[in-house]
Amino acid sequence: AGFRNDYPGSPLAGQAGLLRGRALEADGRQSAAARAYLDTFSTAPEAQEAPEALFLLGRALGRLGQTDEACVTLGQVAPRYPGTGAASEAAAEMARLGCS
Repeated sequence: AGFRNDYPGSPLAGQAGLLRGRALEADGRQSAAARAYLDTFSTAPEAQEAPEALFLLGRALGRLGQTDEACVTLGQVAPRYPGTGAASEAAAEMARLGCS
């Protein structure tokens, strides 16, 4: 969080956001992780990290029990970022959650 605040325009800001989210997840702070992924995606939806951030946001929402929101979010990954690893992961997570 400090890096993103100190260097908001840095080309490493997206990576820092993903790492922050993963650290929060590892600490059991799923809601905070979801906010970190949302911030990472929202700040730069065309950045290299955006597909992964959107997928991780959807997965986090699912883990928080917000299945409908997770399905909507995960369903946006493939149309926005076709052919990416995040799109494949989102499809697998949607199947796991039973998204229609």
